[in-house]
Amino acid sequence: MEMGIFGMEEDEQVKLLKQRLEEKNCNVTIINFKEFPAKVNMYFDENKIIFEDKNLLDMDAFYIRQLGYFWPVPRIKLTKEQWIKYYDRYNDLLINERENISFKHSMIRMLNCEKPVINPYDSFMFHRMKPYQYYLFSKHGLPVPSFLAGGAKYIAKKCDVSKMVYKPIAGGAEVVMAEEFLKEKEEEADKRAALFQEYIKGVNVRVFAVEDEFIGGAKIIQGPEVDSRVRQFGVEVVEVPEEVQDIAFKALKIVGMKFSGIDFMLSEKGEYYLLECNPSPMFYVFEMASGIPVSEKLAEYLIRQAK
Repeated sequence: MEMGIFGMEEDEQVKLLKQRLEEKNCNVTIINFKEFPAKVNMYFDENKIIFEDKNLLDMDAFYIRQLGYFWPVPRIKLTKEQWIKYYDRYNDLLINERENISFKHSMIRMLNCEKPVINPYDSFMFHRMKPYQYYLFSKHGLPVPSFLAGGAKYIAKKCDVSKMVYKPIAGGAEVVMAEEFLKEKEEEADKRAALFQEYIKGVNVRVFAVEDEFIGGAKIIQGPEVDSRVRQFGVEVVEVPEEVQDIAFKALKIVGMKFSGIDFMLSEKGEYYLLECNPSPMFYVFEMASGIPVSEKLAEYLIRQAK
């Protein structure tokens, strides 16, 4: 079989999945969008998608790890003089990236129509639309914490912020108590849309599943911070109750994902709350720490889909 992985060669998830697929006698092509179009040759028309002289439509299935987005804002603080010099280049970068993104997204959607793509293109929007995930999960009767989304300063007047956490709507930033965010990020709070979510005291449980198989789950052993990503000391494999596994499968179906790292909060009272489904979860460290064969099961799933 011929498999494609969209991502960077040095990404640990990409390397591990490639290894698992090759162990099962698959040929694997890494499609690194980060170097497109300067160093990567690619084009498509209504009948073919050519990547470095190879037609992707001749391949069997694909996994999307990354689409290679570029961040055109300088990573260092510039003086006024430096910014003036950089301004024209900045505009060029924005225009180029807008066109490149249009190419990538059009191509992925076309590929999605022709071949199994994990995860499907439309499911990726949920990574940057967390309140929409909560809305859909709630409408389908799944246990999610209560939430408010809107202008940070305004919605702070509508809830008891001492019992809420601030979460970035589009991901990326740290999760902190809402009071802490409003106090320490006052200037940002005046300008930013925010998501305030009911604070569930307990532990984060990450589970992995494909649409037809539950892979496993583990508690995240973390520091005292609210956000479990800040300081992690390991994982503790847990037996995930069947009713929680059912919630995971229902959540995947709702957001159209075929594979996900699904986050739950296990409260001190022993209740599971669904937090989100991730369309491109990092699984290398989790797998190494837990022994749960995420990459093996993902590889097997890709092969099933290809067949």
